[in-house]
Amino acid sequence: MFGVLTPCRHALDHDLMDQWRSHLCGVCISLRDNHGQSSRLTVNTDAVMVSILTAAQSASECASTSAGRCPLRGMRTATVVSGDEPGVRLATTASLTLAAAKAADVGNEQHHALAPRRPVRAKLAGYAGNHLRRHAAADTAVADRLDIDSMMTTLSRQAEIESTSTVLDDLIEPSAVAAAQVFATSAVLAEVPGNREPLLDIGADFGRIAHLLDAVDDYDSDDAVGRFNPLRATGTSPETALDRCRRLAAAIRARYADLFLADDRLLRVVLLDGLRHAIHKRMHPHSAAMSVTADSRTQWPPHRPFGYPTEWPYPPPFKPNRSFAERILPFIGVSCFGKACCTDHWNHFTDKYKDAACDDCDCCDCCDCCDL
Repeated sequence: MFGVLTPCRHALDHDLMDQWRSHLCGVCISLRDNHGQSSRLTVNTDAVMVSILTAAQSASECASTSAGRCPLRGMRTATVVSGDEPGVRLATTASLTLAAAKAADVGNEQHHALAPRRPVRAKLAGYAGNHLRRHAAADTAVADRLDIDSMMTTLSRQAEIESTSTVLDDLIEPSAVAAAQVFATSAVLAEVPGNREPLLDIGADFGRIAHLLDAVDDYDSDDAVGRFNPLRATGTSPETALDRCRRLAAAIRARYADLFLADDRLLRVVLLDGLRHAIHKRMHPHSAAMSVTADSRTQWPPHRPFGYPTEWPYPPPFKPNRSFAERILPFIGVSCFGKACCTDHWNHFTDKYKDAACDDCDCCDCCDCCDL
């Protein structure tokens, strides 16, 4: 699962963890019911936070429904937020829109020579992007308020900006504008118009943080495959980018006090504490610990590199610097068919070794599904 925010058990008490899972499963089921099984792959934790943000602004309690058995819940039923809730509908639309924009960006990057040319991949990504965009527009009431056409236009300019500008603020601005639209729309759907302006600012800063953290994570791997990275393009070090993220997170925390929220217990932990955690875990020196693969282009070195976590198996059972196509099927197999619940496993997208989602086979108490 993707996203900047990855709340875990130590940050959530039992009640808040139940609420988190209720929103997470509600968004996932809404995608499945309205857009097909494959659309569940677009679920990301940041979109789930949007559902929580919308609910936190509303004085009324979220409607709930019963969900059937799921491998990620240990094949147990659950009570989840209803797919008719405004927050779930917004999160669903935002997930599909973001996925459509990312798919379109694959072709745009190749067109502007920002990534190696792979015509087949670009064509498939273009087809997927068009398909996702149609689904994003299916909920017309939410899509119109979110203005997904404007949002897609903004995000589609990313590759063009990357090919013409060397100013970091310019490069991360599309992400800021798109995130601001999503956050502000939550106030509209929750019918709390006074929150719209502060949420525009909070959303913009959140978008900037998300873009910068993504660039930090990909700093070495982008260089290894010849893909554009905004930090390298602007001569910005990962440490400088992370310092800016800290300042942006502080600004979000300050503006958060201006919001009218009916119940922000879960939102505070997921958004404010989640951002702090996301930045903090990347604050160590940018070394082999962050990206071992950059120094070993085609095979793993014979000895465990300096900074490689000692608790992870070595060498990993896959080659470094694999393509997207080589990662997607193992990721689906591990994350969507139960293995991730029952045993420690490799995340084939991040190349990180993760604990089992269920501790001691107690699936009711699992809290790490968000960090698969």
